[in-house]
Amino acid sequence: MTPLELVEAYTDDHDLRDASTKIYKAAMNALKRHFGEEIDVGAIERRQILAWRKLVLADGLSKRSWNTYSNHLRTVWGYAIEHGILPKTLPNPFKKTTVVAPRRPSKIVASEAIHQARRWLMSLVDEEHCTGERSKITPAWFWLATFEVFYYTGIRLNALLCIRLKDVDWDRKLILIRGETEKTHREYFVPIMEGLEPHIRAILDAAERCGFAPTDQLFNVNRFSNHYRRAEMNSDQVEAMYKKLIAKLGVRMTPHRFRHTLASDLMKQPERNIHLTKSLLNHSNIATTMGYIEADYDHMREVLHERSLLQGALLLVRRADETGAPGTNKHQVQELAATEPLRLEHGPGAPVDPATQELAAALLQLQFDRAGTEPSLPPEELFTPSLLFTIMSSTATTPYSRTGSGGSSTRFAARASP
Repeated sequence: MTPLELVEAYTDDHDLRDASTKIYKAAMNALKRHFGEEIDVGAIERRQILAWRKLVLADGLSKRSWNTYSNHLRTVWGYAIEHGILPKTLPNPFKKTTVVAPRRPSKIVASEAIHQARRWLMSLVDEEHCTGERSKITPAWFWLATFEVFYYTGIRLNALLCIRLKDVDWDRKLILIRGETEKTHREYFVPIMEGLEPHIRAILDAAERCGFAPTDQLFNVNRFSNHYRRAEMNSDQVEAMYKKLIAKLGVRMTPHRFRHTLASDLMKQPERNIHLTKSLLNHSNIATTMGYIEADYDHMREVLHERSLLQGALLLVRRADETGAPGTNKHQVQELAATEPLRLEHGPGAPVDPATQELAAALLQLQFDRAGTEPSLPPEELFTPSLLFTIMSSTATTPYSRTGSGGSSTRFAARASP
């Protein structure tokens, strides 16, 4: 069996989108260029695949592109072996032939860049309205609406191109995304949010004035402007609009990057609902959704900071005094302890009983004596029970005696080490 016959058998047996079929055929065409069109696919061995991999990577093919070839061809060979097209005893020559690719650069579009793009498009809308002349992106109102659909919903470019007039349920504020446009082959709905409503309303009103039929492509710039001649809008026209945005702002911006941005933004919300994000992006599994989410380092820093607070790690951090003021010594600590009552977290303004006051002074003096240093005095708000426990744990080798009777305040007296 030739490579062409094998890939056609696979694509004919599967309900693939046109874009998916194109990827499988592209991978097989790459194999044909190396092995020849008439090679028997059953005769290809793993060592030959590894030699091919070494050659194309040395010629400059990216590791990510090679992995695309390897994964798709492994799937095709697996299908052929499973269904007896190739001998069932034949090992899959593409098994474990991928390589470790470098991490992808971030696909998140910064919020400020999105705001700048939105403001520019809105200025073009005003410009066309006031002058009656074409702007750099025309008709500006249509492209602003298209921009906002990608921003608010995160749908794929192909999904937008396949929305029909009847797919918009204005009463329920929903847009149907049809299954044939999706990798999962499942149809689903996206909500029309408050910010998106005026743009969808403008598209629907314009479609009504132009006499759209229910099955007509809704987002079709060719029907809304006499400067275009196509029957239906295609991806090239949408990508041309984004190229103008990129040229204006100097920031990489595409519909697919809006999907990544939406996923990451949703996971920064207090709820961080991964299942909601998965449903909105129409992924078949959460692992795919997680691949769209960028790490939130600000949130990560906050969580780690909260951990250090809960465990008392910050209480004993020594910080350099850059003011040049003389350091606080143990006599100042004792004086402050005698004149400034400590405050407890559980009662704002409630003074600590004398026993606890005595304990704090004794423990601080003992710690300073052991360290042989005179660290700066922590601020008043750090004199909390957690501080006392932390100091006690740091001086755990020193024995303390407990005095007092039932019902009275418990006292501890520090005893000198033997």
